Parts: sequence; C-alpha cells; structure tokens
Amino acid sequence: MNRLHHEISKTDALKQLPIVSRKYIKLIDNYLAPYQLNSSLYYYILKLHDFGDLPQEKLVQLTGVNASNVTRAIQKLMDSQYVLRKENPEDRRGYVLSLTGTGKEMYQVISEALQKANTVFFAPLTSEEQTAFIATINKLSE
Repeated sequence: MNRLHHEISKTDALKQLPIVSRKYIKLIDNYLAPYQLNSSLYYYILKLHDFGDLPQEKLVQLTGVNASNVTRAIQKLMDSQYVLRKENPEDRRGYVLSLTGTGKEMYQVISEALQKANTVFFAPLTSEEQTAFIATINKLSE
C-alpha cells in the first residue's frame, strides 16, 4: 500500500468517529428516554452521586462543559425533580446542587442503562477487539 493510500485510509476511518459516537449516544438516549434523561443529562447525576453536594461552578469544572450548558442541563434535571439547587451558604452568589431522593434512585437506573448500551455497542467486537478499542480510545483522549 503506498503512503498516500494509507493516509487516505486513515482519513476515511477518522470520518467514522462521529458516526460511532452518535450510535453510542443514541443507544444511551434510548435506554434513558423513559426517565426524561439523555446522554447530555445523565452525567450530572453520576457526578453528584459520586462527589455529593457540589457548587454549580465545581460541576462545570468536573464536566468540562460550558457553564451556560450546565445551567440549562441542571434546570432540566430540576424540572424532572432529580436535582435540587439551593443557595450556597459559603458564597451567596452561587448555588449548591444536590440529588433529590429520586435523583439518588436514578444512579442505579443510569448504571444499568449504561451497562446495556455498552453490551449492545460492543457486541460486534471480540473480547480482544473491545480491549484494544478501549485502550486506543483512552490513548487518543490523553
């Protein structure tokens, strides 16, 4: 294979990344839809579960998502009664976010949904291919 053909092959393969990503996101969205959740919302519930009550600014830092997008997501989670926002006693200009009882229950639902999505997503790959894929994605995302 000549060098130019090899480079074109890489480019063609890289064009598949958004398609693969959308496929995975769609799986997650389908499993979470009955709970008024999707791939852009569930992550906040996981973070609040793992870290406990957090100032909204800290959630922005942990997720690496734009502050206005976090604010919109939190509003949706509050509307669905998964998250509670209260004034931060240490900084009256900000808010502390916490999971409601329903939000805490959603952690298990989300974990199961992600497990199901992963099973379906990785089904076409052998165990060795799955391990190599995960290692490669981790390496590329460093």
